[in-house]
Amino acid sequence: MTNQYQPIRVTLQEAKPFDDKPQTELIMRPPTTNDVIHSQQLGSRILADGSKHVDEAEAEAHLFANLTGTTREYIGSLAFYDYSQLGRAYDCFLLPVPQYAAKCALLFPGSVAPHSQSSEASVLQNSTTG
Repeated sequence: MTNQYQPIRVTLQEAKPFDDKPQTELIMRPPTTNDVIHSQQLGSRILADGSKHVDEAEAEAHLFANLTGTTREYIGSLAFYDYSQLGRAYDCFLLPVPQYAAKCALLFPGSVAPHSQSSEASVLQNSTTG
């Protein structure tokens, strides 16, 4: 099992072109605190009374774009199901590492690192033979 956060591979139900290439999946890297802060800055605006308002949906779209190496416009063009899948992938990163690994393996099986599968298999083999 992995002891750190790994990028998550999200398969898109509707392929969308990015940089003139159809994308059938996006890879979301683990977020940093600075990623979240930066996206909140991009999603904020100053109101008429001078107060600052953070549009959470806009901030999230900027965050997902940053974490997938795409653009805010691209994220906005995704089918809502695909956008929701990005939200599920992001939610995995909010869990402690052991829970992250289990949930990620369940929701995004294509993201499980090959070495972790083989090490789990060897643990199973050792437990049945030893």
